[in-house]
Amino acid sequence: MSWEGFKNILLVSLILISGLLTWSYWFYQPSYDEVDRNNYVQEKIFSNLNPDEVVKPTKMIYHKDGRYYGTNAEDVVTSATSTIKRWKMFNFHDISNDYKNVAAINAFVETNGAIELQFNDVVPLSFYKNYLKIEDNELPAASFDRIVFHSGKDSIYFISNRKKTVLEASIDKGLIDDFAKEYTNIDQLNQYEKISLSETHFTLVPSGKIKVNEYDFLTKTSEVNSFKEALFIRPSTVKQEGDIYTDGLSIMKRNSKTSMIEYKNLAVGAKEEKTLETHILQRSIEFINGHAGWDKRHRYAAMDEDSREVTFRLYIDDLPVFNEVGMTEIQLEYGTQNVKKYQRSYFNLLDEPLDQKEVTLPSAKEALESFKLGYGKQFDRKKLTDMTIGYKLIRHDSSSTTLLGLKPVWYYQYNGSWVDVSEEDLGGIMNGLE
Repeated sequence: MSWEGFKNILLVSLILISGLLTWSYWFYQPSYDEVDRNNYVQEKIFSNLNPDEVVKPTKMIYHKDGRYYGTNAEDVVTSATSTIKRWKMFNFHDISNDYKNVAAINAFVETNGAIELQFNDVVPLSFYKNYLKIEDNELPAASFDRIVFHSGKDSIYFISNRKKTVLEASIDKGLIDDFAKEYTNIDQLNQYEKISLSETHFTLVPSGKIKVNEYDFLTKTSEVNSFKEALFIRPSTVKQEGDIYTDGLSIMKRNSKTSMIEYKNLAVGAKEEKTLETHILQRSIEFINGHAGWDKRHRYAAMDEDSREVTFRLYIDDLPVFNEVGMTEIQLEYGTQNVKKYQRSYFNLLDEPLDQKEVTLPSAKEALESFKLGYGKQFDRKKLTDMTIGYKLIRHDSSSTTLLGLKPVWYYQYNGSWVDVSEEDLGGIMNGLE
């Protein structure tokens, strides 16, 4: 063999070996049975929260003589909820068949003297029972989004309009009347009004024009490497290329402009393979507690049990904070037994705002008319399911999250997404949040 031929063979061999080593470096995957991702103790970056600190009512409504009074003040709603948690509840039974449709359920809820605590979305009773004094050994398999009781009665109801379920339980006499004396002084509550959204949906919101603060906040950003330590089982094996981190089993992507990370567990199989032993709401809270933790101002926002997705959202001044790319949310999606996708920000708003000013929002009726005008002939009333005042998170610098603005606007849940109409958009341009 000639010297030139030997050099060619050596060169080809070195190229092949280099390629093999590079492939192994990035794509080697250890056995999926080698480690248990759920039992591994991970690092905490933010705070841990108890499940009932995250899953809690966001509004209390009192029905009196055909009028509505209420509050979304966290201190009042939390105090009211704590009172209810001390009540002994027994004799749970499903009375859903007593109500032929959602209209009948709503009529029952709006009975004079009724008090309701409203949650953002459905909550499984099997989850929430851990925070109530329930004496029954067995409970109906049901979820609720409202807890309702009536002055002068000794029953409490767990109701879900979406699932068309009504559960009744008994409580000791006198508890509701004591509650009403403490929490239903209409001079200390805000006047609310009922806004009809569609034939099957309505909402109760503060009446008249509403004064709300607008804010600017500085932020505190956590090191992305801390999330690498928190999310990967063996951080020392993680390879980084730019904003992408992977250990072969999982991959984490960083967006430096929005200060968000998206983590995917590549070892998770198809959604249909296995049923989760623990409800995804409980598992989600446990996962976040074990994988970086919370901003204490996050609350349970939504859950889709069919697609196995759970969302938690930031709240400021007792109002939800929205952003078109999800900067205010913690989102989880499940595959089989484990989290398939985990998306969140890696910054926190500081406790105190840098600047603030008071602004006045139009009434709910005025805002709803503007929303309809924005859509014009394309507006479909059946797609409108809720509306609320919320904050729109705005980046003052498109390349950074150092300074963020919170602008109060009316939001509408339309076709499954939260959308807003800003002052500049009343001509019909819609801003959407998936």
